[in-house]
Amino acid sequence: MEAFEQLFRRLFYPLVAFACHYVNDPAAAEDLVQDVFIHVWSHREQLDPGRNIKTYLYTAVRNRAFKCARHFRVREQYRIHHIVSDTIADSPEQQAADAEFHQAVARSIQTLPVKCRTIFCMNRFDDLKYREIAEILNISVKTVETQMGRALKLLKKHLQAFLLLF
Repeated sequence: MEAFEQLFRRLFYPLVAFACHYVNDPAAAEDLVQDVFIHVWSHREQLDPGRNIKTYLYTAVRNRAFKCARHFRVREQYRIHHIVSDTIADSPEQQAADAEFHQAVARSIQTLPVKCRTIFCMNRFDDLKYREIAEILNISVKTVETQMGRALKLLKKHLQAFLLLF
C-alpha cells in the first residue's frame, strides 16, 4: 500500500499533464488518471511484476485518453480560440478574419500527428521546456526537438496555404 501511495504521489501530476494533451481538459485528465490508478490497484494481483510500472501507467493513460479524446476536440478548439483571442481587433471584418484564422490554427493543430501535437501543446500551451517534456514522455530531448521542428514545419505549411487566400 505504501509503495502504491508513493507511486501515486510521484506520477499523478506528470500523468495528468500527459493526459491533458489528449483530452485537453485538466479535470477530465485528472479523472482519467485516477481511473487508471484505481484500475491498477483493483487488478494489482494480475500485474506482471517484471513489467515497468511507469511505462504501463503511461500506456494505460494514453490508451484511455484516446478513447476520451473524441469528446474533447470541441473543447480544445474552444481553448485554443481563447488563448489567441486576446489579439482580435475591434472592426467586425477584422474580428471575422481573426476568428477564421484561429479556427484554421486549431484545425491545423488537430491535423498534426499525435506525437507532434502532444509535444507542441506541452511546449506552447503548458510552457514546458523540452527537457521537461522529454522526462514526462520518457523520450530523449533530441526527439522532442525533432518533433517540435516537424510540428512547426507542418503548421507553417498548413497556415501558409490559408494565408494565401486572404
